[in-house]
Amino acid sequence: MFPLFLLIATLVPTGHVNDFAHILKPETVSNLESTLANFESTTGNEIAIVTIDTHGSDETIESYAVKLFEKWGIGKENEDNGLLLLISRDDREMRIEVGYGLEPVITDIESGRIIREILIPAFQAGNYDEGVIQAVEHLVLLAQGEAVPTANTPVNWPQWMVYAGFIFIWLASILARSKSWWAGGVVGGVVGLIFFAGIFYILACIAAGLLTEACPVVAERAGGGKAAFSAGK
Repeated sequence: MFPLFLLIATLVPTGHVNDFAHILKPETVSNLESTLANFESTTGNEIAIVTIDTHGSDETIESYAVKLFEKWGIGKENEDNGLLLLISRDDREMRIEVGYGLEPVITDIESGRIIREILIPAFQAGNYDEGVIQAVEHLVLLAQGEAVPTANTPVNWPQWMVYAGFIFIWLASILARSKSWWAGGVVGGVVGLIFFAGIFYILACIAAGLLTEACPVVAERAGGGKAAFSAGK
């Protein structure tokens, strides 16, 4: 396997859109190039789209994105206002790398939402063009400081928390009807235990940084600029 610097050295940018993996239609590339060129001329910010066959088995999508970002000098040097959308076709991974100058408006949370709610669903359906076009539209709006509507993605609560919620309500109803101090104390203790267990679970996830399916409530709010997808074309 070629070292990372050799893989990147073979890539020569031809514009804002560099479809080395040939997953986009020519008209899509042309339209996106026009959109991003106009965006750069009016705002000074630069967005680059790069598709590759693979980042190599010895490298990660993160390291590849960082090195490519630096080698190409995406964004103004004194402002670091560039953004790279990198898609690795064969590895089925993608990454949004954001320069420090754009991080206040394009956060990891926003990048994660764009990946989860736009790119992954479109790619899984084989609609690479649609996914990239919509992602660029959202990124442009964010870079201009405009609010972007997000999909109302349901939060998948852990099954045990759903059951605990029902038990909580049931015990609370018993407590409300009971006139016995000891029964109320026992029920109240159980209710309190369930409540604090749920709080502890969420706090533990935050502390451990487990922003995955194991902690879906936190993951929905934390996001991230990298993800894998499953699709073919």
